[in-house]
Amino acid sequence: MRIVSGEWRGRKLSEPQGRDVTRPTTDRVREACVSMAESALDDGIEGARVLDAFAGSGALGIEMLSRGAAFAAFFDIDRGAAALVRKNLESLRCGRERYRVTCGDVLAHAGRGRISGGPFDLVVIDAPYALGADPAVRLLDALADAGMLAPRAVALCEHAASDEGPRPDRFEAEREKRYGITAVDLLRFQG
Repeated sequence: MRIVSGEWRGRKLSEPQGRDVTRPTTDRVREACVSMAESALDDGIEGARVLDAFAGSGALGIEMLSRGAAFAAFFDIDRGAAALVRKNLESLRCGRERYRVTCGDVLAHAGRGRISGGPFDLVVIDAPYALGADPAVRLLDALADAGMLAPRAVALCEHAASDEGPRPDRFEAEREKRYGITAVDLLRFQG
């Protein structure tokens, strides 16, 4: 798996061992996510504050950092995944002031208003497909309730193409793209 664009374009990222814990996002879908975020954010990705929830290898958040995001908070409940995100960021020599990796339940942290680095301009959600839209809806509602979203923040929600995408209150669906078995919804915060 390689970084698709930006400062670290072409650099290799370590991938998770085994597919039972994480399902890496394909290069094609990551490139689509970067393009969608770039066009949807009022000032583009440059300088944005990003939350990569359910981070896995961290590839989506790292793509945003590579394109000039000012900061990215990475969350994964799996210790191995969180360690992999740290390893990938360290291999790129990304300055520690530009990221924070947390091993923990992003839904619980958001529910308590305890995610540092916000307010976020961009939230990237790639929850396990088997959980459906519920984690994305709960996370976005909690972030909005806690004031952790910038005005006109954008959420990119990856989900199985066969499932309905998340539709939380206070968000408007602006776009949905399908890539085989994967779909990505772009949602805009209306708060």
